[in-house]
Amino acid sequence: MSTAPRRQDPRYRDGTVILQTLDRGEVVVPEPAWCRGHDDDLVGYLADVTHNGPVIRADAVTARYGPLQVLEARITQAPHGEIRPEPLPLLAIHVDVEVTVAVEDGRNLTQALRAAAARIDRALDEVARLRGDRR
Repeated sequence: MSTAPRRQDPRYRDGTVILQTLDRGEVVVPEPAWCRGHDDDLVGYLADVTHNGPVIRADAVTARYGPLQVLEARITQAPHGEIRPEPLPLLAIHVDVEVTVAVEDGRNLTQALRAAAARIDRALDEVARLRGDRR
C-alpha cells in the first residue's frame, strides 16, 4: 500500500527552519535569507533539502509563437547533498530557445536574450557576494 507524499510544514525561526525528513525525523537547518521557503516542498531525505531563491525570468513575445520563456534561473544551495553537496550558493540557469523567426520576432528574441544576460550577470554578482568572493 502506497502512501501519498506529505507536504512540509516548515517552522521558521531566527535564521533556521525546522523540517521533517524521512531519514532523520525533525531537523533544524540554517535558512538563508534569500531562500523562498519550503512551504511547497515534500517531506524527503535530509540530502534532498534544497534552498531555492526566487525565480529569475526573461521572456520574449512573438507574433508567431506568442510568449516565449527564454531564461529561468535561481540561486540554489543543497548543503546536505550526498552525491553533489553544495555548501555554498550556486546559480541554476536554464536557457532554452528553439524557434524560427521573422525579423520583428527575432528582434524581440534578441532583446529578451540581452535582458537574460543582464539578469544572469546581476544574479552572479549576488552569488559571488553570498559565497564571499572578493573579485
